[in-house]
Amino acid sequence: MTSISSLRAIVLDLPPSCIEFYPLAPQYAVIGTYNLEKQEGQQEREGQEVAQAEGQKTSQQRNGSLILAEVIGDDVVLRQTLPTPSAILDVHFNGKSEAGIFGVATSTGSIGIYKLAIAAKESPAIVHMHTLQFFPEDALITAFSWHPDGKILGMTLSTGEVDLGEYAESKTDAASARTFKITAHDLEAWTLAFIPDGSGVLSGGDDAALRFAELPRRPLDDLEDSDVAPEHAPWRKMPWADKKVHGAGVTAILPVYWDEDSVLTITGSYDDNIRLVEAPTVGRRQVLAEMNLSGGVWRLKVLSRKPVLDDDADQASWGCGSRPEEFLLLVSCMHAGTRIMKLACVDEVWQFEVLAKFEEHKSMNYGSDNQPKLNAQGQRTFLSTSFYDRLLCLWRY
Repeated sequence: MTSISSLRAIVLDLPPSCIEFYPLAPQYAVIGTYNLEKQEGQQEREGQEVAQAEGQKTSQQRNGSLILAEVIGDDVVLRQTLPTPSAILDVHFNGKSEAGIFGVATSTGSIGIYKLAIAAKESPAIVHMHTLQFFPEDALITAFSWHPDGKILGMTLSTGEVDLGEYAESKTDAASARTFKITAHDLEAWTLAFIPDGSGVLSGGDDAALRFAELPRRPLDDLEDSDVAPEHAPWRKMPWADKKVHGAGVTAILPVYWDEDSVLTITGSYDDNIRLVEAPTVGRRQVLAEMNLSGGVWRLKVLSRKPVLDDDADQASWGCGSRPEEFLLLVSCMHAGTRIMKLACVDEVWQFEVLAKFEEHKSMNYGSDNQPKLNAQGQRTFLSTSFYDRLLCLWRY
């Protein structure tokens, strides 16, 4: 296992909670920050600040910022810091937009819609477009994801709800954007992921539950047209919830294989384990591989896969049992730093392996991401963050 050192480290003004590179201009990354304004006499609390999402129903005030970072060689330069009236918990670019549109999940029940404006003769800039106020301001949107069609948002809330929201492209339409509740956890919901073909949603919460709900072909339209509760709608497969697989809250979900009969997903949990879970449409969920990483697994990302799955491939023909399958993963492990991992299936047995670790972060590593392309030396470039020490690090593997 390789231990990695940073090429550059910067201390930010506010605690960073999330980060994502812009795929169409991969030298740029957007960082979200989360600041809890301290009340008089309040002691600073070490621990799971963003993870707990300040779930208490209090009047505590939060704010944050969006930071535009540019990677230039072995350096990272902060091009812009845009203050925000709410704390930022999650950030994702809309994969269907070529205009640099991205969304941010806030501590005040809204999704902020922004644009990364890049012009040849002007400095790059983050521009606020409009705000989608989906929920009351005392609800935190703990995570969100774009539906594969780019027109719908999936959101998890500190109330436990998992909702769909309509993406409004203009400020005029923002006030009438629709929402629909698709499921709920008993405690705070932390994370969700759409099945890559858009046919369903997996979600995880503080109740240690992994939940699944199927979606119709036109999610918001078909849901609103139904006159029965979504869990009983005739177009659905049976929704399910599993509380036996994970020993604590489910904080990360990454589907890697899906067909009509099952979903294969990687999950992360407060119990410090990364797992590969097989979830058949009918029958019990099964853990195919797991590993303790000595830190809560907060975020997961596939860096590469072998063989490469193209859009026209027969999904049923690849996976364990037909031929070896391998994934390279980026894992944010909260108080244990960042890991580069391999998940491989050989002779019908899945196994995790830690290839490298980055451990310069001295507090909670919530956000990590990589540039989409390799550099000239064939290495991947990463930016990772940690919360209380407010550290942003550039490193390669």
